[in-house]
Amino acid sequence: MPQPARSQSALPQPARPIGRLSLHLSHHGTLGQGVDIALARNLSVLDTSGPCLWTASDETCQIERLRLDAAGLGKGGGGAGDHTVFPLADFFDLPAGPEGEADIEGIAYAAPWLWVTGSMSLARKKPKVGENDAEAALERLTEVKTDPNRWLLGRIPCLPAADGGFELRREVTLADGTHLAAGCLKMTDGGGNPLTKALKGDEHLARFLEIPAKENGFDVEGIAAATGSGGERVFLGLRGPVLRGWAVVLELRLVPGKAGRLKLAPIGETEGGEDAADADDPYRKHFLDLDGLGIRDMKVDGDDLLLLAGPTMDLDGPVDLWRWPGALRTRQADVIPRQELVHVLRLPNGQGFDHAEGFTLLPGPGGGRRLLVAYDNPGRDRMHPDEASVDLDLFDLP
Repeated sequence: MPQPARSQSALPQPARPIGRLSLHLSHHGTLGQGVDIALARNLSVLDTSGPCLWTASDETCQIERLRLDAAGLGKGGGGAGDHTVFPLADFFDLPAGPEGEADIEGIAYAAPWLWVTGSMSLARKKPKVGENDAEAALERLTEVKTDPNRWLLGRIPCLPAADGGFELRREVTLADGTHLAAGCLKMTDGGGNPLTKALKGDEHLARFLEIPAKENGFDVEGIAAATGSGGERVFLGLRGPVLRGWAVVLELRLVPGKAGRLKLAPIGETEGGEDAADADDPYRKHFLDLDGLGIRDMKVDGDDLLLLAGPTMDLDGPVDLWRWPGALRTRQADVIPRQELVHVLRLPNGQGFDHAEGFTLLPGPGGGRRLLVAYDNPGRDRMHPDEASVDLDLFDLP
């Protein structure tokens, strides 16, 4: 049944930030050859573990760790500093080496792991306004890049450190004898991994694997993880494709393989999923009606998933936060209509700037919680004079 159109007055109004949080990052000139622009201009992900804030730029191949100022957070502001860099090449064997762009589009802390994913997408080159004549611009639009590091999907041990924070380790044996080691799906030199190989036979998604990102092509932009009796359940949110207005979440079960590797396991081996029709499949698909938007980030919240939804194409907005109630209790492929989802809030967006790209949850006063939001291409008023630090927005979470 078609749903009635909403009047203009019924459209959600953008929420107002209750404050800002300053990220004090190192200047890109001090971070080596693989970083040639300010990290603060391209932050794509956020998550926390204890007092640590994890973030990354989608133009690099590294993860950034900062320490949160708890006192400032209680006043609706504050900052995060003590910046430490963790190159992904210290944990994974990357087909394009340590300086090849990974297009990091998702991180998720689920003890004892920090999960990370690249976009797994192709990218079409953009004409350079003011530099390219018509012939050169047309030529650039024919060029589609394959950066093999983009097909990264892995996890890194993320453990308490002596200073009260958290640190990433490539390999460690815990006091109880448990051995933890970083691992990822095997990536190919030509761009791909076992997941995208499996998707080549998928009736919904196969044809979109060869379409670049931001053109409704296959594009991962969000990861969430939860640990249960059946092992880790990993959810990937897709910015694209959006199929007839329906966004896609992929659910995976990943287990250790050979040294340094993860492998896909039958999805039905998670608790309660043994009798599902897709129990033997290497992934599960969920389709959600997010008002025609794709997924830009996602987080576990109890048994729910919080989904940041935005345009699939290269547009300014709208950008909404949705709640998928009971997502982690799902044990079969599902189609979730809008009336089974909860619209949490609409985020503000600029025209050509301030595109909400990543979020995480922080504690608020009185047991409440706050939403911390990072923006791609942040407005001038967010950037600090040092061209390294940037202000993020804080919202009360309804």
